[in-house]
Amino acid sequence: MSVAFVTGASRGVGQELARRLAEAGHDVAVAARTDLSETAELVEDEGRRALQLELDVTDEARVEQAVADVELELGPLDLVVNNAGTDRAVAPLWKADADEWWADVGVHLRGTFLVCRAVLPGMLARGSGRVVNVSSNAALRPSPYNSAYGAAKAAILNLTESLAASLEGTGVYAFAISPGYVKTAMTERLLEIHAERGWFPHLEGRETLDPALAGRLVVALASGKADRLSGRYFHALDDLDSILERAESVVEDDLYVARLRT
Repeated sequence: MSVAFVTGASRGVGQELARRLAEAGHDVAVAARTDLSETAELVEDEGRRALQLELDVTDEARVEQAVADVELELGPLDLVVNNAGTDRAVAPLWKADADEWWADVGVHLRGTFLVCRAVLPGMLARGSGRVVNVSSNAALRPSPYNSAYGAAKAAILNLTESLAASLEGTGVYAFAISPGYVKTAMTERLLEIHAERGWFPHLEGRETLDPALAGRLVVALASGKADRLSGRYFHALDDLDSILERAESVVEDDLYVARLRT
């Protein structure tokens, strides 16, 4: 029986990832700082066990306890998805509140680090497991009013690549993904702020994606079919099967955890 742990799972992308993993046969522990009852119900509706965990991913002790609770209640972890994130420091960098800026980076980057550090000893001891870190294409392009978000997501790409390299030969694998631009409470808030401040053209016309695409990608990565591409960055729109057919074309020094060259 496979067990998955998804952070930032109370709504939006995280909720959809949890539901899709349950649909694929995983029991799912879901974590967030807000109410998780709806997500847990979606998991249980798929006939899988759910465990709700109120969690601030930047709190080291709470993260370690949460992972222990998951393994006690559901069993050894096979998959962790680091999805928790915030985007409060919306402003040009020189106008951003310093505490908000670092808090955003902390949730994305420190949170990912702490969860990885807590789950990996067990995975390594068992010689199996997968880590999926949610990044963004904001890591690869300028983020003029969201520099904390973009910087943190870029750091997650490097963290994932470095982690995968250190895990080589252990049976544990790591990936970074982008769910694409999904309509969520956070992105709706961003649109409102941009419109109020006359920044809207920066986001205007961006394609909105179904979070189910990210769910499909995470389920595929959880299956092990892409393990030979551990450390790589995938977008929800990527055709994973086509990429796997071209896997040998990966260049070791590709920038930014390298999308495969086309």
